[in-house]
Amino acid sequence: MSKSKQNVDINKNIITIHKMENQFCVSDFIRCMQKAIRYISRDSVDIKTIEIRCLCAQEQIFPDACVPIAALIQEYREIYKIDINVVIKNNPYLTRCCFKDPLNLSVDEINKIRNPFNKIFMYESDNNGCPQAAAINQAFVDKLSRTTICEDGVLKGMMWCVYEILDNVLLHSQSNRGYVMAQYHKKTNLIAICVYDCGIGIQASLSNGNLDTENEIEAIRLAMQEGVGDGQGQGNGLYGLSQIIKENGGRLAISTGNSTLMFNNNDEKFWSNNPIVDINHKSTTVDFQLELGNKTDIKKALRSMGEFEDFDIRIEDMKQLNNDWLKYKVIEYAEDFGTRPSGKALKTDVLNIIKRTGKPIILDFTDVIMVGSSFIDEFIAKMCVELGSIKFNQLISIVNMNDDLVHLCNRAIAMRINQTWETKK
Repeated sequence: MSKSKQNVDINKNIITIHKMENQFCVSDFIRCMQKAIRYISRDSVDIKTIEIRCLCAQEQIFPDACVPIAALIQEYREIYKIDINVVIKNNPYLTRCCFKDPLNLSVDEINKIRNPFNKIFMYESDNNGCPQAAAINQAFVDKLSRTTICEDGVLKGMMWCVYEILDNVLLHSQSNRGYVMAQYHKKTNLIAICVYDCGIGIQASLSNGNLDTENEIEAIRLAMQEGVGDGQGQGNGLYGLSQIIKENGGRLAISTGNSTLMFNNNDEKFWSNNPIVDINHKSTTVDFQLELGNKTDIKKALRSMGEFEDFDIRIEDMKQLNNDWLKYKVIEYAEDFGTRPSGKALKTDVLNIIKRTGKPIILDFTDVIMVGSSFIDEFIAKMCVELGSIKFNQLISIVNMNDDLVHLCNRAIAMRINQTWETKK
C-alpha cells in the first residue's frame, strides 16, 4: 500500500500521480482508475467525471510509465465512455511531451518536427500499411544522428527495432493504434524508447495462431523465438529486438496482461501481478534502452534471419547516380546558420552518416548566403581537426560556397588548426 501512495493515490474521483518513473506507477494508475470508475458508477454519486492531477517532477518521468499512462487515459475514455479531466500542475515537460493529448500527425507534419524526442506519438494503420510509424522512426533516427556520435551499428539497430515493434502493434494487437515515445539521456549516453498498445496481449495473439501457452511469461518467451507469431507476419519482431538489445548490452522489458519479463545484460526478472484494463484489453508494453557508446554488430545479431538491409530514406535521397559520394544539402538540415549548437548538430550528423555508410560526403552549400563564425567553426573546422587533414580531404568535399563563405571557412580552419597545435606544445 505504501508504494501506491508514493506513486499514485486516489480520493473518490480524483487520482493524483506523484511519479511516472517505472512500470509500477502504471500498475498503480490502473488500480486507481478501477476504483475511480467504480466510484462514479454509483447511483448515489452525482459526479461522473474522473480528474487526474499530475504532480510529477520532470526527473521522475520516464517513457515506460509516461507513455502507458497517457495512452490509458485515451483508451479508458473510449472503452468506458467516461469523461476524464487531466490537470498538469507546474510541469512544462508533461505539456511539451503532449501527455494530455498524444500527437496524431500526418506524415508531412511528422517530417517537419525538428525534435521528436520527449513527445508522445499516437499512430494508426491505414490502407497503405503504417506510414506514420515509418515517419516517426525516421524522425527518431535523424534526431539522434544530429545529437551525439553513436558507435557502429547503433543507429542501424535502432531503426530496425523501432519500426519492427511499431509494426507489430498494428499486425498482432487487434488495436488500430499504438503509442510511442523516445527519450535521450545525455548523462548515461542511452536512448530509451517505449511502445504501448491496449490490444489483446501477446498470449491471446499467439493463441490466434494456434500457439497455446500455459501463462503469459511463457507466451513472451515464445514470442521472442525466431519465426514465432500468429501468422500475420514473419514472427521476427520481438526475436530481432531481443537479439539486438543483447548484442548492444542494453535493457528490454516486455509487459503483457498481468506479466512482465525484463532483461538487463544477463539478468532476467519476471512477475505476474500487474492489473489489466479488462479481459479484452490486456495491452502490451515494449520498453527498451540502447547504449549509444556500445558497438553493435547488427549482422551478427540478425545472422539467422539472412541479409540485413539498412534502409534509410534520408540517406537513400543523398545517393548520387554517377559516383559513390553522398550529397548532404546543408540548407535542409541546419536549424540556423549562426550558432554553435546548430553547427555541432550538423557535424555530428555528418560523422554519424559516414560511420553508418562508410561513404564520403559532399557538403552542398547551395542557397546558403551567410553563416556565423561560430557555426562554421563548429561544423567544418572542428570536423577537420577531429578527422585530421588527410582523412578530412578523403571523406569530405565542400561545394557551392560563395566567396564570403569560402573566406570564413578557410579562416575558421586555419584558426582551429593553429589553436590545436598551440595547445599541444
